[in-house]
Amino acid sequence: MSEHPKISPGDWITVGNTDCVVTIVKQNVIHGYWSAVCVVVFNETNPTTHDVDWDGEKWFFPERPDYGGYANVTDQYVRQLKRGRYA
Repeated sequence: MSEHPKISPGDWITVGNTDCVVTIVKQNVIHGYWSAVCVVVFNETNPTTHDVDWDGEKWFFPERPDYGGYANVTDQYVRQLKRGRYA
């Protein structure tokens, strides 16, 4: 599997057709059932967090419980999300 593109908190990535803001980048990820490269926030009207992984070509939401949830509306990444990708 190829390495994922370099990302940092605050970067925008596209997962499927969804624009997301990276909130956490996990270190030393071993790809597997319970792994994820990062956590993102998405959905401007109801900001939600979710794990994201890399399949060698694109970002994807793993099909497993990630125990994400609703983001704190005062969080800097939620404010960035609400401003929009091209603001």
